[in-house]
Amino acid sequence: MLNQFWKCLFLILFAVVTGCNDASDVTSESSNSEGASETTEVESQDTSQMDIPEGDPEPVEEEAEPAEEESLDPADVKLSQASWEEIMKAAKSHPGKVVVLDIWSTSCQPCLREFPNLVEISQKYPERVVCLSCSTDFIGISSKPPEYYEKQVRKFLSAQNAKFDNYLCTEAADEIFLKIDLASIPAVYLFGPEGELVERFDNDEQKYGDEFTYQDHILPKLKSLLESAE
Repeated sequence: MLNQFWKCLFLILFAVVTGCNDASDVTSESSNSEGASETTEVESQDTSQMDIPEGDPEPVEEEAEPAEEESLDPADVKLSQASWEEIMKAAKSHPGKVVVLDIWSTSCQPCLREFPNLVEISQKYPERVVCLSCSTDFIGISSKPPEYYEKQVRKFLSAQNAKFDNYLCTEAADEIFLKIDLASIPAVYLFGPEGELVERFDNDEQKYGDEFTYQDHILPKLKSLLESAE
């Protein structure tokens, strides 16, 4: 009887111990499986979020910045004082080239507005066109000779980067206008390759509408003159 009791107790203890080990193994395997699953999922997410380039990366080309033209110092502006006759003589002394002579003043707003076009012509046709300018700022007041206006004339020409020959007329503006039969500026003289006057652009008789412009009137005539000289 006693032997049967110990056998039963032994069997019960054996079953309990075996069952605990199995449960522990199952729990451990389940935990390991879940951990592995989470690790795989994290790695998958990390990989999907990575920006993996295909092939060799293309080189990035930097755009070259346009070279800025050096500004002209006022002291370097080619500005000479001259009479009207001397200016006209200079305009006609360029055989084989077309000459554009702009008559202007720092007090003339249409003159200032159109002047950049003269600079553009000098840059576009440096070998075929000679650009000149004549300032009529001097108005004949004895206390304000031509030298008095030189600073403001140089300042404007410097800002425009006018590297061609410029003149400050030593005759009073009204005297010049009377001499050349001009009501008012702006005015532009266009000379041919032989020094002949091709056309004078002004607003005296409204020949060009309200006012002439380089774009609408002078440039077309200039291009036509250059084409005929080829």
